[in-house]
Amino acid sequence: MSILSLLPVIEGGASRKMGDVTWNLDEMSGTKISGLDSLCQAIRAMLEVPRYRYPIYSWQYGSELDTLIGSGFSDVQQKAPTMIRDALLRDDRIDEVDSFTVSRTQQRDAADITFTVHSRLGNIEAYWTVETSS
Repeated sequence: MSILSLLPVIEGGASRKMGDVTWNLDEMSGTKISGLDSLCQAIRAMLEVPRYRYPIYSWQYGSELDTLIGSGFSDVQQKAPTMIRDALLRDDRIDEVDSFTVSRTQQRDAADITFTVHSRLGNIEAYWTVETSS
């Protein structure tokens, strides 16, 4: 099975119904995951893939968080929640994304973003980090 068959295909801006069983991409051992584990993997993939950059993905897949790298903290604080919500609500398993907190990291110039993903499978406390300028 190719990795392309694991990715959601979103046509015309509408979400396609997603299954709950997929291959575990972290272990590459041929094992499958389901439920919240599958959703956590999908969330990470949706946030890691830059939208519009790779032609193998629909323009509806991925996030625009890469455009914030090097931005000031206030830009990240203002724009990141909308970008995360936009990326994740394309998956029909996710009902809402809220409770955003954006804070400066202590060790380097970055913003730590925490948020809650509400889904039909349960809630997930998630985080993401964006490198910022000084």
